[in-house]
Amino acid sequence: MPKNNEKKTHHLAIYLIKENYKAADRIIDDSDCSAPVQIPIDDETDGLLYIRKTSPKPPRWTLLFRKHLDLRKFEVEGFSAALLIKVESRHYVLTFGQSGRHLLRTDVYEERFGLICALNCVDQNTFRTVDIQSLDAIQSQTRIQSGHGTTPDQFGLDVEQDMLKAVVGEPLSEALGSRMAGSDALSVSVKIELSDIPALLKKYLSKFDTPLSPENHDWVNNIFVTKSETTISHLETLLDKKLTSGDLGNVWLSIPEIIDWNRVRGFTYTGDRRRIRSDISMDTFLKTMDPNERVSLNLLRERKVFCADEDHNKVGGEWVLFKCLYAEVTHNDTQFILNGGKWFTVDSNFVARTNRAFDSIPMSSLVLPTYAGGGEGEYNKSVARKFPKLYALLDDTNKIFHGGGRGQIEVCDLLSADRQLIHVKRYSRSSVLSHLFSQGLVSGQLLQIDKDFRKKVATKLKSPFNNLIKINRKPTEDKFAIVYAIISSVKSAKLHLPFFSRVNLNNAVKLLIGFGYGVELLRIDVDPTHAKLVKDPPARKRKLL
Repeated sequence: MPKNNEKKTHHLAIYLIKENYKAADRIIDDSDCSAPVQIPIDDETDGLLYIRKTSPKPPRWTLLFRKHLDLRKFEVEGFSAALLIKVESRHYVLTFGQSGRHLLRTDVYEERFGLICALNCVDQNTFRTVDIQSLDAIQSQTRIQSGHGTTPDQFGLDVEQDMLKAVVGEPLSEALGSRMAGSDALSVSVKIELSDIPALLKKYLSKFDTPLSPENHDWVNNIFVTKSETTISHLETLLDKKLTSGDLGNVWLSIPEIIDWNRVRGFTYTGDRRRIRSDISMDTFLKTMDPNERVSLNLLRERKVFCADEDHNKVGGEWVLFKCLYAEVTHNDTQFILNGGKWFTVDSNFVARTNRAFDSIPMSSLVLPTYAGGGEGEYNKSVARKFPKLYALLDDTNKIFHGGGRGQIEVCDLLSADRQLIHVKRYSRSSVLSHLFSQGLVSGQLLQIDKDFRKKVATKLKSPFNNLIKINRKPTEDKFAIVYAIISSVKSAKLHLPFFSRVNLNNAVKLLIGFGYGVELLRIDVDPTHAKLVKDPPARKRKLL
């Protein structure tokens, strides 16, 4: 057998198959494959190699010259392959070629096998790339790449808000590979012979089974996207039973994105376009249903909701109601969350920590008028008009242009005479509320650290508010409060926010307290007569032929 330094480096993409999949035909999609070839790996292990050949076709770049070239001369066959191996009690699939992973059937491999394995293998000082999905206002997906190996903390990850999806680094042991990338698959460059594969797979399985060290990356398991179609199917069955039984606890409908309230008067549902509703909610949707109908996931996937103007014309967004659905489901002691059409798995300890922090945020003693429609902008104006000595209007009509990559900053919607920076938003899905929390954080931070920003704010203020913001002094600790005021028709002593909103709010609160602010929550009631708004559409003029 050749020595390790004489072995060739091979690039492997490895999938760990779930334990309940044993038969080859349940693991590999062998349609269009030639008969599998039995490959002797070592004295104890054989593998089945499945090869799929694609029809000859020219490279894509030749299409640019198709008028001048005979493309048939450039046609080449494509090959992809998958090697199915059983080592002890577990099955693995190694894929080859760009389309090799498509030989795997859906939902047969362990999600995050590569990620967990890589985190337990890679030297903490050699991280080169991380892929994350953020739970912030824009729910971005980002790849961060370093010019040299570095530690995970140097990537600026927010352990409360960022879901880690993939990493690239160098393993601690050369025997495990020279470069390793982990997501669902484990991709590794390693010097091996074919007979080395079973022992190598055992080592990778051991790393996958090893709990992540709490001091380094236990947070990785806080939240992650649920990919298993079997799990998702089971969760949706549980949720559907809840809906059809009338159990609507921990289930909401809400506006799925930021909308222009200057154009939107309200909302109309499929089959009930004659009525304009003030809000998207389960209550308003239930009123559109026939007496013999029941709420179900199928119904929510069929029905739509539309933004409407005063004349019932469709303006702005329209969404399938399933996209507006938010739900929290507990199964096998694990919390799952449906948000924006995706399921997420949430660690129970993280849920408990998040809820404790959220419950510690005080409710404001402020009493603001009930919301009577017209959008947030109109509401803010009406409050400032009604109480001119108590509230100054500083909403989006008074945005401040500020450099340094900040753009236009909304200081707050209303500034109270008691130094409360009040930010107002309709109850919506997580990303919309996260935008609200971010808005308060950015404004609060700039007021503390940027004299020029304070000067611009001060020029917007008139008596009796013109002395509240001092240009040459930071807001005094314990004298200023950030109030997040959320318009909600749900009657309760405490606001119940979507889980991801609680995560983002907790993160903003920690930072704002660090800047010396108090932070409070406020629920603004909705006028019940407005919530039951009924308005017939104007008569349509008959077209003349």
